[in-house]
This record gives sequence, structure tokens and C-alpha cells, in this order.
Amino acid sequence: MQNPPPPGYPAQAASGFQGSYGGFWIRVVAYIIDFIILAVIEGIIAVVLGVNFQDPNSASYRTSNGLGLLVSLIYFAGLWAYMGGSLGQRVLGLRVVDANTGQPIGLGKAALRWLGLLVSFFVCLIGVIWVAFDSRKQGWMDKIAGTVVVRA
Repeated sequence: MQNPPPPGYPAQAASGFQGSYGGFWIRVVAYIIDFIILAVIEGIIAVVLGVNFQDPNSASYRTSNGLGLLVSLIYFAGLWAYMGGSLGQRVLGLRVVDANTGQPIGLGKAALRWLGLLVSFFVCLIGVIWVAFDSRKQGWMDKIAGTVVVRA
């Protein structure tokens, strides 16, 4: 017998999650909130490192970009795994869960989802826009990691 899901997570059906998926526009707003938060953090990092944005070949510029990528990984994967959603998703009542079980995801699956998110953004946003046309509202990052975004 399976344990019930933790509070705030949807109940699962025998064949996987059958509830209300987070749609395209609400997820866009969640990403905007997340990117504002990340921009502030990365701006602070750039100021601390004394980045000269006129010189993209400088060590401080490259270091700032690398740290920004690391902060993004920690922010998204950490929050998806430990809080069930990024801050933007949490504010809007969304959760990231396993597509088959409806249960919270672990850090490994969250890191894989983050890599999928990078791919989704780098390919002209097609992987993110995919959410608007998919029956389960899965973007490429969700398909890669085996997750869905649900309304809590």
C-alpha cells in the first residue's frame, strides 16, 4: 500500500496524475517572477566581482556568467526538489511532481529538469512554448525529466 502524498500535493491515480495541469500563461508569469529574482541575485554577483559589461572577454565577466548559471541550477533544482516548486510557481499555486506517480521529485530529477529547461530556452523557446500545445501541458523539460506542473 502506498503512502498518501504530503500536504499540498495532489492525490495520485493508479495510472499517474489525473488532476489540473499548470497551463502555459500561468507558467510564463511564474518564470517572469523567477527571472526577476535571479536577475537581482546575478546583478549583486556582477557588482561584487566588478564586472565590466563592455568587456565580455574579461575573467570577471566569465566568472559572473558561470556563477549565474550555478545560482540558476541551485535555485530551480533546489526549490523544485525541496519546496515542490520555484518561488514563482509557489506564489501562483503550482507544483512540480513526478508525471507517473504525482509525488514530489528528488534532487536528481530536478537537476535533469533544469538541464531540460536550458535546452528548452536555447532552442528558440520552442521547448517552453510546447506547454501550450501538449495535452498534459508538458514542456520539453518536463518530458526529459518525467514531470508535470500541477495546480496545488
